[in-house]
Formats: sequence, C-alpha cells, structure tokens
Amino acid sequence: MSPSTIMPFGHQVSAQLTTKALGYPLYYQKQVSSTNHLALEAVQNGAEHGTVFIADDQTEGYGRRGRTWISDAGLNLTFSIIIDKPCEDQNIGLLPLATCLGVADAIEAAVCPHALQFKWPNDILLNDQKISGILLQVMSPPTDQIILGIGVNVNQTDFPKDLESLATSILLSTGQQMDRASLMASVLLHLEKTLDLLRHSPWMIRQLYTEKLVWIGQNCTIDGMNHPVEGILTGIDDSGALTIHTTSGPQIIYAGNLSLRVADH
Repeated sequence: MSPSTIMPFGHQVSAQLTTKALGYPLYYQKQVSSTNHLALEAVQNGAEHGTVFIADDQTEGYGRRGRTWISDAGLNLTFSIIIDKPCEDQNIGLLPLATCLGVADAIEAAVCPHALQFKWPNDILLNDQKISGILLQVMSPPTDQIILGIGVNVNQTDFPKDLESLATSILLSTGQQMDRASLMASVLLHLEKTLDLLRHSPWMIRQLYTEKLVWIGQNCTIDGMNHPVEGILTGIDDSGALTIHTTSGPQIIYAGNLSLRVADH
C-alpha cells in the first residue's frame, strides 16, 4: 500500500472499533494544545457520551498535579473521552480504578507475558516504570459528564534524563513496534467493559484493582496534604480510597492532588 492510500490515523481507529458507544464520534488531529481542552469545550457545547478526541501531538499536554505530559509526536496514544457519569455518587471514587483496569487490559494483551501493576490512583506500571497515566476531570452541574484524559507510551524509546528510570513503553518492554490504531480500538473496547462492570458490580472493580496494587504491606508516604502521611499501605476501601495504617491508627486517603511513594526509611 502506497503512503497516499494509507487512511488517516483517526479513520484507522474508527475502522477497528467494536464498541457500543465509546469512539462515536471520534475526532483526530495531528497536533492540538490538549485533547482535554478540546473535550472540555465540547462538553460545554453539549457533546454526547462516548465522544473521543485523539492527537498525535499535544503542545500543552498535562497530567495530575499540573505536571507536563511528555510524549513524542506520533509514537504514543494521547486522547480524551467524554462519558456520562457511569455509577452512583457513592461509587464515583472507583472510576479512576475502573479506567486503569480498562486501559491495562488492552496493554496487557500487547505486552504478554509481562504483568502490569497500579500505583494508586491513576498510574499504570510495567516493571516498576510508568507506561500509562490517567487524568479525570469531573464537570460542574448542571452536566454530570466526566472527561477521561489518557496517555499510553506505545512506541517511544527515548525519554528525558529525569524520566529514563521512571517511564517505559510497549516497544521498550517487548522490542516490537505496536500498531497504535489497533491498540486505541482495544483500549476503548476494554474501557467500555470496565465502565459497565463499575455500573453493575462495583465491588469487582475494587477487587481486580487491588490484585495489581503496588506496595501493599510496605511503608509508604503520601504527599500533597497539609503534612505528609506515613504508614503501611493496606489496600483500597469500598469507595476507592486508599487505606493506610499509621502510628496513630488506620487512615483513609481520598484521591486528589496527592503523590504516593515508598517511604525513605
């Protein structure tokens, strides 16, 4: 097939979609400021559940805590999905976990037999290095929609010096180039399944996520609160919050602009 007959990337993804709602419609651009910015504007203009924005390059891509999302143009997946609130309010804290599960299910099919792990609440790890990150933006009333911003390191092999030991990609882990369009279609399908699971069996989201949670039983520190909290990480509660046992007793930590790490001592 000559380059002139190759379908644009967005069309490649759409041609492989087997979802019920996610990816309909799907908007693709080579370069944008941020797919989350496009999704936010679309929500304000009445966009429907399942709308996806994907770009080869983001000039202002960002992750949790305002950090810049580093991604070489055309090598990875950077996209945002608009969804209607998928569950009751008491289970909304499980949404980041369900999102991680869906994305991880698609990645694991590509990196098998390697197993992925989760760093609460929004990071997916392979061999202790970050391969994917999630950013959720919950819209204010009257809308109940949510934007899922997702980045997956696919075919990138070089990262900035300060990230070399912290980040990896599918290509780095397997030695094989991955078709991004196929992976994107797979992510949307698996994510749709985990959102259905969250709606009907939220307890299973907690169970499946906890099975892959890193550092259970280890002494950890949580930064980003009024003061650091240190204790033994014990798991996830029914609401999706982190449970940790400190010297003053058990504590429940809810997701926010927090950072979890293994304690220095």
